[in-house]
Amino acid sequence: MEIPIENHKAALAAQQAEFDTALAAKEATIAGLQAAATKDKTDAAAEKAAAIEARNKAVADLGAMTAQDQQNAAAVVAALNWATIDAEYADLQAKLAANSAKYDAARATLATLADAINAPFAEREAAAKAARVKELEAQLAAAK
Repeated sequence: MEIPIENHKAALAAQQAEFDTALAAKEATIAGLQAAATKDKTDAAAEKAAAIEARNKAVADLGAMTAQDQQNAAAVVAALNWATIDAEYADLQAKLAANSAKYDAARATLATLADAINAPFAEREAAAKAARVKELEAQLAAAK
């Protein structure tokens, strides 16, 4: 038994219609994705251009500030009188040396005073210790 060719043609036409519908849907999806990718590329390019512009502005601003800072530093250095600064530094060094000598002399004087003040107490303490030792030795001798 043979199937008429018209049945095959109808089935083939139905399959072709399904294929065409699926192909059209996939092509529409691809077109949508391509449009979205193109929009993303455009947005990324705009963001990159804005970032480059901001960077260039920051570099220009920094260059201007650096030039101004260099001018200010040059003015400060030019205004300094190094001979006066060196003389003041030497004067301060001399004063420091004199004050160090005074400090050392004061420490020596304080040490001498401390020894003079502590000497009687040290003598009394030594005498008290010696008396206590004699007392303990006497108690030890009495206990024997």
